[in-house]
Amino acid sequence: MMDQLTDDEKFLLLGKVTGTLSPAEEEALEQLFLTNPHARPAYDALAASLPASDVATGFAHRKTHSTWRDLEAELRQQQTPVPVVPLLKRKWLVAAAIVAGLLVAAGIIFWQQQLAKPGKSYLAAAPSKAGIELKLANGQVVNLSEEQGAIKAGDAQLNNSNKSLSFAPGPSPSAEELNILTVPTGMDYKVNLADGTEVWLNSATQISFPLAFTGSSRQISINGEAYLKVAKDPSKPFIVQLPHSTVQVLGTEFNVNTYDSGVVKVALVEGSVNLQAPTGKSMLTPGKQAVYHDGQAITQETFDARNVLSWRKGLFYFEDASLEEIGKVVPRWYGIRVVIDNPAIRSRTFSGVINRNRPVSVFMEDLKAISGIEAYRDQQGVLHFR
Repeated sequence: MMDQLTDDEKFLLLGKVTGTLSPAEEEALEQLFLTNPHARPAYDALAASLPASDVATGFAHRKTHSTWRDLEAELRQQQTPVPVVPLLKRKWLVAAAIVAGLLVAAGIIFWQQQLAKPGKSYLAAAPSKAGIELKLANGQVVNLSEEQGAIKAGDAQLNNSNKSLSFAPGPSPSAEELNILTVPTGMDYKVNLADGTEVWLNSATQISFPLAFTGSSRQISINGEAYLKVAKDPSKPFIVQLPHSTVQVLGTEFNVNTYDSGVVKVALVEGSVNLQAPTGKSMLTPGKQAVYHDGQAITQETFDARNVLSWRKGLFYFEDASLEEIGKVVPRWYGIRVVIDNPAIRSRTFSGVINRNRPVSVFMEDLKAISGIEAYRDQQGVLHFR
């Protein structure tokens, strides 16, 4: 609906959501709702895409804090007010922000993103050139980043469209054999399994799965990060093999993360799952996350859904995270190497959000604006912090 509106009309919708319209602008918005049939649906869609608590309060608490915060600097200067990144002031700038897609960042980026200045080049980091690769059990390799639509794979018929794979297996017994799908850095993908289970794969993630579940259980393997919505089938338990552990479910929604070597995290959204590791078992209830460090007992904790699940929207939230920790996410999301040239800044901590839908240069400029840390790309494309 947004593409049916002018820049000034988009400004009125954004101002309404953030509680920044003047009385005259409020009247203009009411008139817009009466005269433009696209305005009300566009506003409703915008409001629904943002945190309900923020919309209800006009983003009051976000107007007093910048999205990016240098926590170490704040601790050093507790008597000095934390500088606030001002709210977007001019109508043309707000409208440009909407056109640029900043709304994806759940509203927070309204207070921290900067638009490119005239003549300034923003270079988005290129994802891996390898593309999303599917290696079938029969040895056939399919580049899903290049081959779209219907794909013949032995007896099976695959369909690759809208960053999603679905398939209809043939009668061959090989349908039970495992196929390996690899999502490289800088990309994400979705797989619809034979039983109706949906699996969203984050970047730098690999999944092994059969084209049909013919046994007494449904088994797949995942290494990386994925969100699963498992189809219910009490007669066939669903089993996810992870490095060093196993998740058993009947029908549920949960997130698995094995990015950190030797660490497994399973966050349950709905239903129940049982995480099994060499050191024991742990049954999860919704809202809880199990964490297993190789060789140690499984622990449970309440998880922040925004922090754990927002990767599906292209957002990475972090709280009190060191630059070194943030630097581990950038390679996965943008497909580039990261080097911290100055050891003294490795432990600097920040809170904020990175939007994968924006160029890496935006992240670099924001980091400099709030902390003074310089970032640059060398001739090989490596991102350096100094």
